Amino acid sequence: MPAAAETLAETTLSQAQLSAWHERGFHVHGKLFGDEELEALRAACERVIDGAYDPGSEPDGRYWKPGGDPLGVRKIDNAWKGSRIVAAAVTSERLGRIAAQLLDAPGIRLWHDQIAYKPPGGGKVVTWHQDWGYWQVIRECQTVTCWIALDDVTPDQGPMEFLAGSHKLGLYPLPKGCTGDDEQRPTLPPGLNLPCVPVVLKAGEVSFHHGLTFHGSGKNLSARWRKGLVSHVMSSACTYRSHERGHPNEPWMRKYAVHPQPGEAWHGPQFPMLWPRS
Repeated sequence: MPAAAETLAETTLSQAQLSAWHERGFHVHGKLFGDEELEALRAACERVIDGAYDPGSEPDGRYWKPGGDPLGVRKIDNAWKGSRIVAAAVTSERLGRIAAQLLDAPGIRLWHDQIAYKPPGGGKVVTWHQDWGYWQVIRECQTVTCWIALDDVTPDQGPMEFLAGSHKLGLYPLPKGCTGDDEQRPTLPPGLNLPCVPVVLKAGEVSFHHGLTFHGSGKNLSARWRKGLVSHVMSSACTYRSHERGHPNEPWMRKYAVHPQPGEAWHGPQFPMLWPRS
């Protein structure tokens, strides 16, 4: 008898889920990627990490190469360019539809993706930060980070932690002198206590957080890899601005004939649409 078809989580959010998002600045969703998808996706990410890409393209940014520090984080930006399987995941309509509801956006584009693997007993501390602080070339803070768990994430693996409600505090200065060993938790207004929530997920589940939500993570103290694939997305209404705090996506996008000018909405092949599909 054939196995029953796997049931994935619905992508229509309830009013309670939307209200919790606006209050906390993050949303943890049920399983959006099935077991067969995950198996193929893990294999594809491993190939990209090993430097084996689909013909014709490669990722934009590599921060670990084969032969590098065995305890270092495997971090690769715009891995979608090197793998059709990775591209299908980080530009999934499932992610885009949820992000559009969270942002009340007309559409969702990919800003960039990241493979983020923490090795057993290794990985650096990711200092507490707000994603949009590094993305000031995006004028509007209409951004969401979608963190896809490729395996179960447990408390001893250095999971992400969210400071619930911190997206309401506005933009803070960037962390100073990140060493990979310090947390640099934000200084909150007097009398304000915000809960710290570890993001413990099952394989195929996805967490979503606002561009101003403070988050960080510790070292992986377990004997298992912590494997995540990240899709950073933005509202299709977001516009490009020149800013002294630039971003690598600027020179990468200029490799293409079609890309935004200051004041224009982001567009072009560097920033594919997730939702709605054209």
